[in-house]
Amino acid sequence: MQKTNSKKGEWEQHKEVTVPWAQYDAHRNDEYKQVIDLKDAFVKLDRPIQRREFKLSGLTVLLLLKIMFGISYRGVASAAKNLGIYKVLCLKRAPSYKTIQRTISYLTVDLLSQVNQRFIQSNIHLGGIDSSGMKTKRKGAWVQIRFHKPVQKKDFRKIHIFVDLESKKIISCIITKGSSHDAPQLKKILDQCHWLHVDIILGDGGYDTKECFNEIIQRDAKPGIPVRKNATTRSKGSPGRRKAVLEQRKDFQNWKNTVEYSMRCIVEAIFSGTKRRFGETLFSIQEKYRCIEMWLRTILWNVLIYPR
Repeated sequence: MQKTNSKKGEWEQHKEVTVPWAQYDAHRNDEYKQVIDLKDAFVKLDRPIQRREFKLSGLTVLLLLKIMFGISYRGVASAAKNLGIYKVLCLKRAPSYKTIQRTISYLTVDLLSQVNQRFIQSNIHLGGIDSSGMKTKRKGAWVQIRFHKPVQKKDFRKIHIFVDLESKKIISCIITKGSSHDAPQLKKILDQCHWLHVDIILGDGGYDTKECFNEIIQRDAKPGIPVRKNATTRSKGSPGRRKAVLEQRKDFQNWKNTVEYSMRCIVEAIFSGTKRRFGETLFSIQEKYRCIEMWLRTILWNVLIYPR
């Protein structure tokens, strides 16, 4: 049997994490109430819908409950009626599944992003950006094997998120084709966050371009992006990238410690958490509604996450 090479303190944790389980359990038990209370955040959306019987804020909460519990529109309509949820939401009667389904057509990205700003601080220290894929079709593995249908990129959409790495909350998100590259999306995400100031923005090697470095520096932030091994030390229109190349070549470990690059893995953990909680498949068919669905998932995550 091969012996393991153990050193003193080799397996010690770098950071001790203690969770107050009583408070955590109380927070998880109140998740349903926290989502219901979101109707106050959506008051600015309120306008009468379908013969003035329903308010958009109440229907939006029902849409969030559908995402939260992963049930169908008919299931949400049944719960709203049988459990009396529509009364808590101040609706005159229980809406039908078709009414709840049409709610997403009344929402816009701008309004949802404004609601999401309520959960984000205007000044953060560490921000992280990354992307991951989500399914658009619920194809089983047996269907792909039996009918020789390989997984195609058109069956996926790429989700790009910008995260506050300290509070673990999602600041912004965009959705693109599965074959799109990461670097061109950084400017789009940062343009959505014009109200935000970030000290350091972390990203993986996919964002190693002059444009990404320039965009980050223009927003008075420090780029935490690892450059390629054969990167040139000449500026070529990006002095910020040249500075990063020199710092990483001189002492890569010191550069990682300076920008706190080890925190970038939190973005991957958030992708994993959202997929485990809300599913890996987008239920919306039309592209414009998929963007709305992603923003609803973002708001739901920021409300339900245990406060750090």
